[in-house]
Amino acid sequence: MSKYRMPNENSKYYLPQEDYLTAIHYALRYPTLLAETPPADSSCAIRYDKDRVQTSSQYDPTSDLAIRRSNNAHKIKIIEETILEVAPDVSNLAYFLKLGVCYGYTYNQLCGKGLPMGQRQYYEMRRHFYFELIKKI
Repeated sequence: MSKYRMPNENSKYYLPQEDYLTAIHYALRYPTLLAETPPADSSCAIRYDKDRVQTSSQYDPTSDLAIRRSNNAHKIKIIEETILEVAPDVSNLAYFLKLGVCYGYTYNQLCGKGLPMGQRQYYEMRRHFYFELIKKI
């Protein structure tokens, strides 16, 4: 992870190395979480060929799907709320921050897409995002 520079101990957004790397990898999971979240209509139907039982030790694909969908939705919500908290949707900054922290875009790539801020401001915003994200995880 050499492309991410650790904030030093004098920074107002200082995090220990383990927490900082955890926040980076948590945010980078965003596209994977979106892809893994199954669509809402993929639940299984009721099976009438089996006996009706209140509790069963058999595998329940419907509950497994609902649990996975709920967990992924919660993680996605945490990331999206933190992005909007750090970069209010003024000049589309939230969009650029999401590209940078969730999809791994570099500052130069974001400038090519029209990032309306300087390098120091962007990196400060990104550090603030990781600082706030680690508080919510």
